Amino acid sequence: MSKSFYDLDYIIEISEKRLAEYTALYQKVLERLTNIILVYSALGIFLVPLTQHVLSTDINGVWFYIFFVLFVSLLLTSLFYLIKLLLPVEIAYLEPPHTYYARNRKKIEQLYPGDEQKVDNFVKSIYIIELKKAIDINIGIYRRKSSFFYNALVFALLATVPYTLCIGFHLSKGDDRTPKVVIFKEKKCNFI
Repeated sequence: MSKSFYDLDYIIEISEKRLAEYTALYQKVLERLTNIILVYSALGIFLVPLTQHVLSTDINGVWFYIFFVLFVSLLLTSLFYLIKLLLPVEIAYLEPPHTYYARNRKKIEQLYPGDEQKVDNFVKSIYIIELKKAIDINIGIYRRKSSFFYNALVFALLATVPYTLCIGFHLSKGDDRTPKVVIFKEKKCNFI
């Protein structure tokens, strides 16, 4: 059977598949959120000690502070896109079937009484227009949310570079609060 774009039933079939596809793709973008959370978890391990170093300015040299500012800038940019990703949006859904086969059909039957084929094609055309609107809305939402996810993940991953350098400064500084162990050599005294 050949497919024809003059066949309204075929247009409806492929449009419904496309609408379901973009709705599913939008849901998959939100499911991949755990990837970003995993990167944030890794970045949070040394966040408090690094911030303490910045506030107490106990690391000499300007490079640590430059790397820290770069790290914070990239992390905040990533968080900005994450928030935009998490903001709810209204995806497009179709009207209930009753709208098409009852309400719209009755209105069109008044315009073309007795011509079932014309009424059927007109109702299908209205349905196809609604499908196209819903597909266009969902494509836009999917693309926008995918972009937000991509930007949030890329900026979080980029933040790992200056973060790693800051950790290097942290570890090379050493921790002054660790207890020092002093070993005494015991001398024997003979008093007898």
